Amino acid sequence: MTEEVNFEHVRARLVSGDLSEIAFGALLPPTTRAKSSYHWTPIAVARRAAMRFAERGASRVLDVGCGPGKFCVVAALTRSELRFCGVERNIGLTRTARQLSMRLRVSNVEFRTGDALGAPWHEFDGFYFFNPFGEDSRLGGDELLRIADLLRRAPKRTAVVTYHGLGGPIPSSYDLLSEERVGSGPLRVWVKNRSREAAFYHLDYSHDVSRVPRKYLERKLSAQKRLAGVTSE
Repeated sequence: MTEEVNFEHVRARLVSGDLSEIAFGALLPPTTRAKSSYHWTPIAVARRAAMRFAERGASRVLDVGCGPGKFCVVAALTRSELRFCGVERNIGLTRTARQLSMRLRVSNVEFRTGDALGAPWHEFDGFYFFNPFGEDSRLGGDELLRIADLLRRAPKRTAVVTYHGLGGPIPSSYDLLSEERVGSGPLRVWVKNRSREAAFYHLDYSHDVSRVPRKYLERKLSAQKRLAGVTSE
């Protein structure tokens, strides 16, 4: 990030939705900027997701794997009544996110370094995922089971917004309320409407949404977890 940038002007354009992706990318360090077009949430998507969280009555939103904070910063400026928290394992990205939020004077956002799945999920009533595992659940069988369990424990009316899919299971107690194409992929809104679980999971992938028997998927992901453990030894 360069000191020549007029951050007040950038902030005003973000609030109004007029800032381009190229202009936002210029705020990031070169190595992070190079990934901006495909790793970090597009501005239009972040703004739309923030609106969907507000419509569902969410007040505190957790961004699972926030990168340099782009989603949180844009969403927080779009809906100032909501609070956003981004958790990221990479300390360099977390540092960039904090600097960005400070320079843009975003007061309703915070960033933490660590494992997002170890965060206190009970503090949040909204969760945002930008395809953290991709189409291949073998890349994160253990993490997928942990996410499903954390979402299952969440209270009714919890809102989940995914962009390009979660890349894995969402408990049956959630209903898909809307799907719209924004940017390069689907933006989906899920809401927990029941306390009891049925005998299936929703599978939320970029290309489609389907159902799979719960016990079958849990056995499959558990087996992948054990296989990964053996392979890493």
